[in-house]
Amino acid sequence: MDRIRNYLFVFAGNFVAAYMIFPERTIGKSVMFASLMLLLSMGMDFMKSKNQHSLEQQ
Repeated sequence: MDRIRNYLFVFAGNFVAAYMIFPERTIGKSVMFASLMLLLSMGMDFMKSKNQHSLEQQ
């Protein structure tokens, strides 16, 4: 549940930043940018969690 809350904060922050950066101030571009950045951050978290192995023998 903690990751979902973090993802919502990331999406909201990227949406607001994109809405203020793009000169057209359109919601469509802002949603697209925020969605792509959310997918990027989720992919990075997924790859990080997959590579959490240790070289030590147990």
